[in-house]
Amino acid sequence: MSGLERRYRRLLSWFPRDHRERHGEEMLVVLMSGAGERERPTARDFADLLWAAVRLHARRVVAADGGVDPRDVLAVVSLLGPLALVTGATTGLHEVAWWVRAGALTQMPWSTQFPDAPVWLLWGVVAVLVLWGSRRAAAVVAWVATAGFVLLAAFYPAQHWWLGVDAGWVLVGLLTAAALTWSPGPVRGRELVGGRAVVVLAVTVAVAVGLGVLGHRLLPAELLRVVVLVGGTLAACGSRSRVGRRSALVLLLPVVTAALGVAQWLVLGRIPVAAEVALFYGLPVVALLALGGLPRRIRRRPDQPVT
Repeated sequence: MSGLERRYRRLLSWFPRDHRERHGEEMLVVLMSGAGERERPTARDFADLLWAAVRLHARRVVAADGGVDPRDVLAVVSLLGPLALVTGATTGLHEVAWWVRAGALTQMPWSTQFPDAPVWLLWGVVAVLVLWGSRRAAAVVAWVATAGFVLLAAFYPAQHWWLGVDAGWVLVGLLTAAALTWSPGPVRGRELVGGRAVVVLAVTVAVAVGLGVLGHRLLPAELLRVVVLVGGTLAACGSRSRVGRRSALVLLLPVVTAALGVAQWLVLGRIPVAAEVALFYGLPVVALLALGGLPRRIRRRPDQPVT
């Protein structure tokens, strides 16, 4: 390998790996044939290749290259979303654990200790139905559970800040219900991520819930919980896959809105309700649309049967 070829290969390494695998050798031949007797790339070659690589990476960030089918993203969400949503029961389970430890469980009704329990139970039912292969039933229960989120936000906001930090759970619930209804569905999701993904996410959820119940509001435990959720979700969805990374972004919306909540209090402090809705609901949806995590129009693939 000549020095010129080695230098050109180094420049081509800036391009996405799959692009290099498809077009790298062809690009190298064109560059080498145009180099003549030169021993190193020119400044113009350097600038052109760098700019082309930056543009391609930027286009992929917003899915402008068409390399990701958002319907596949929602198919993965339809498979893993119900299981991920079970993590939201952590706060209520912590409250119950505290009252059990204090020996005062019978002194307060469950509706006071864990008012959102029916909603999280419904998402558990959805997860079981998805794994059982009953997609239609799972979609129906998912919409009921999503309606439960809306009712809790409107009439029973105890324990959760539904219009703010906890908006991520509502968004994931809505997207999961939509994915179960209109996307290619869990069967396609399993084809994309494999059966192991369900096991990985189940372990992730169990560990995250355990950390949240036992280490609630303890900074080290909370930070470890975030690390477990992010790492486990990426591992389940497939961090090396563009579809997997975008699916993980959807499932991690509760982490995103929690981070937005911290930023809000540090920078803005208390804000009006309308601004809260725009910040915690509008901003994540706009970001997902920009990153290609959501389709502009949800359509089921004609070759994918409803299962």
